[in-house]
Amino acid sequence: MATTVNKYLDNADFLLATAVFDDAALTTPSADGFYQQNGIYRQQSSGALVPGSTTCPSCTGSSESLRVNGSSASDLCCVSSSAYTAYFNTGDSFTNPSTTLMYADSGLLNLAPDGWYKIKNSNQYRQQNLGTLGSLTTCPTCPSGVFYISSVRNTCSDFCASSPTYSMTSAKSSVQGNDYSNLSIGDDIAGVALNDGYYAYSDTFGQQSGTLVGNWKIMQLLNNEVLDILECGSIPGGPCVNP
Repeated sequence: MATTVNKYLDNADFLLATAVFDDAALTTPSADGFYQQNGIYRQQSSGALVPGSTTCPSCTGSSESLRVNGSSASDLCCVSSSAYTAYFNTGDSFTNPSTTLMYADSGLLNLAPDGWYKIKNSNQYRQQNLGTLGSLTTCPTCPSGVFYISSVRNTCSDFCASSPTYSMTSAKSSVQGNDYSNLSIGDDIAGVALNDGYYAYSDTFGQQSGTLVGNWKIMQLLNNEVLDILECGSIPGGPCVNP
């Protein structure tokens, strides 16, 4: 990596100088290597600058728009992901199997955070682990039967109130592949660990709790396992009862 240093030249014009020195008296030649000024670099060899100069290449890497999930390949491919702009050295790319370095900034100073990445609508992903980009891998088979859940509540009857209501917008699926209609006690919710408690769930994105309109139920989760399936005995107020 390049560093900024104080050096001395035997000519005010870097292009006409014959050597780089460590001292103002010009008695101690600087170490051999490459030196640049204002985007032009020259090589010092055996204590003297090699004739000729070269314009520095661009230090900005190429960028690609990806999707990322920090939990698992299954979550990336089947549940949810976030937009992420990744940067690569010139000649590298996300789909190039020989590319092992992916960066978080255009200056290529910081490696992208660990996680699972893919191009939108692609069925292949790569895992970034300990700063190294893994091989292209085919996405796992996704469970069938997506449904939508609300935020967690500690009390089931909260969902039976007419105000406030809770929107069911987070897409989930069960490991067993059961959909909204077939979700059963003992099923496991796929993906990232959810907080223990009660969740309203529906087959329709944006369904609101606390209403007789639409299809929705309530499930109780413990360690992502469905402990109970309930509904409101009456709205508003509850209590929660088994269907």
